[in-house]
Amino acid sequence: MNNFKRVLLTCALSAAMVSAASAADMAVEEAPVVVPSTSGFYIGSLSSVSFLDDTTFTSGVGAISTDYDTGFYSSIRAGYNFGSMGFISPRIELELGYGSASVDAHSVNGAGVPSIDSFGDARSFQGYVNGYLDIPLTNDGFFSAVTPFVGGGVGFMNLELRKQGVAGTATLIDDSDTQFAYHLDAGVGINLQGIGLFSDMSLFDNTTLDIGYRFTAADDFDFVARNGSASSTDFRSHAVTFGLRKQF
Repeated sequence: MNNFKRVLLTCALSAAMVSAASAADMAVEEAPVVVPSTSGFYIGSLSSVSFLDDTTFTSGVGAISTDYDTGFYSSIRAGYNFGSMGFISPRIELELGYGSASVDAHSVNGAGVPSIDSFGDARSFQGYVNGYLDIPLTNDGFFSAVTPFVGGGVGFMNLELRKQGVAGTATLIDDSDTQFAYHLDAGVGINLQGIGLFSDMSLFDNTTLDIGYRFTAADDFDFVARNGSASSTDFRSHAVTFGLRKQF
């Protein structure tokens, strides 16, 4: 009788162990590890405080160099994030924007003209195809929400030297031209909810604040002054940029 009880107890323990193992296997199968995808389309905006280099043109009074006040540039953009590819995450986007800077002072044949006697501005419409590489710092913790990026874009710029002139001689030039343009960018993207901002607002889900630097260049704009003088100039600007991206 004692041997029979031992056999029954052994069978019962074996069955319990098999059942527990099966339950554990089922639990593992029912709860697989899900790795979230970081790829997807996004839309956004970009604004900047811009610092334009001098432009030049020739008029009846001579060679004129123009210094500008601090300007601005604003754009809309739409793109696609390809997600993680090793240590980087590439993005591509389209951008269309408008910029402007008022004349601070003209120089005529090297002689400075007071700001109060200089007028006009430089306006630009710009369009680009951009490419960026996001470089994540870490996969978790606070710094996982901060992602450096580098990149740039190529496209076009329509530059207008709008109603530029000197008091006493009226408007000297009011002309525009379109040329190939490019820009180089570097900065950081900050996931707003990842750093604890707007965590209870679904509007800011997958929203990134971009802060960076941009260098923009375009060459050989051809202009004709009011007196018929033809000349060309280059465009260069340095800018501090701020933008938002919302990914879907």
